[in-house]
Amino acid sequence: MSTTPPTSAPLPPMPGSRRAAVQRARTVLVAGVAGGTGTTTVAALLADAVGGRLGVVVQATDHSGGELAARLPTLQPATSRVTVHDMGAHVGPAAVLAATPENSLVVVGRATADGAADVRAALASIADAPDPTLIGRSVVVLVDRGAAHDPVDTRRLSDTGVSAVLVLRADRALGRPGRVQVGAISDTTITTVSGLLTALGW
Repeated sequence: MSTTPPTSAPLPPMPGSRRAAVQRARTVLVAGVAGGTGTTTVAALLADAVGGRLGVVVQATDHSGGELAARLPTLQPATSRVTVHDMGAHVGPAAVLAATPENSLVVVGRATADGAADVRAALASIADAPDPTLIGRSVVVLVDRGAAHDPVDTRRLSDTGVSAVLVLRADRALGRPGRVQVGAISDTTITTVSGLLTALGW
């Protein structure tokens, strides 16, 4: 089994005990509020970035018919008990799977007013069940695909109690089909992904 770490974006090293973080079994579920929101791209970025920060290869799993393997920057045997699972457009089932204290949820939507409203509705649907504390372990990522950055009011999303609300701005490197070329992504993308890791406790 390979112990070579993934080719990751240049993110700061993880604070605290790296060994403890690597040995701990943990799953992050990534789910979109609709198809085509960028869920798979976010999952691929997250899997690579977590691996880079911990110095391991995480387990990257996908929903039926998903294309996560085609978007991952590298494909290598997993060397850790950390899992990033792309759930596709299935926030409800993702919330069920994330309903243990060590797991977290990333909800992905479009960086538009309608997209933010869809995310609020999705969060409201999982606010009470199956785990009332899950919202506090959840992060929202709004994906911007337009050349012009539409202003999005994230305050109402923050008011839901999620750990963080992040906006992933349009990036030519992410718009290309196939594997994400982490060496070509923008500094803005790197900053956003680093913020996602921090919000998830890495």
